Amino acid sequence: MEPRPRQTRAGLAAAMLVLLVFSLAAAWGRKPPKEDTVRVTTRPLSTSEIMAILHKFPEMVPGYLASLQNDTNGLASIFGFVEVTAAPLTRVFPTARFYLGHYFNYSPPPPYLMAIDGGGRYPMPSGFGLLLRDNGLKVTDKNIIELAKPLVVAAIGIEHHEITFLGAKKKKLEEWATDAAQLKVRIDGKEEEWHFDVLRNQFDGASSVDEKGNIRDYYVAMPESHPLR
Repeated sequence: MEPRPRQTRAGLAAAMLVLLVFSLAAAWGRKPPKEDTVRVTTRPLSTSEIMAILHKFPEMVPGYLASLQNDTNGLASIFGFVEVTAAPLTRVFPTARFYLGHYFNYSPPPPYLMAIDGGGRYPMPSGFGLLLRDNGLKVTDKNIIELAKPLVVAAIGIEHHEITFLGAKKKKLEEWATDAAQLKVRIDGKEEEWHFDVLRNQFDGASSVDEKGNIRDYYVAMPESHPLR
């Protein structure tokens, strides 16, 4: 007796579901990747906190604001630093603090992220490699994925407050490795693929490709070309 059409369609659907699961598993290893959602939180700094940063790094105050040196409320309102927190940043750089600032040589002032650790100030993501170096960290076969995640956050964390890592791939590192690691990332419901280059155990750049094929490049300075701190 021929099977009922409903049973045939159900069996076909089940078979297709099993095939899909095994295809995903084959693409990312023995099992589908576990999603890792990172939430980026922000906290406005108090006037005293902002002034402490400006006193520590007076070069941040441009010459045309020199007349406000003694106007703490005025300077604090202009700079308006906001602390940025995310688990990958805290995990890799436990002593560093990350702040949202603005470039005042443009109008309107575009935002940027900077890290402050000890006596050093590091613009992100260009200073990411310097921050790694000053924390005694090198990019290796074992840690490249865990170091690539905070680099993504440092590059786009001030634009997007939720970033989901869907999967990762890497290859054995050499002195110079292009596309040494890949991260599949979901941002605002859209997927991107991130690629990372490595030179002498430090990131030499990153780029992302979205679902439309648009490519964005992120500059990461090599530590050897910059003085410590």
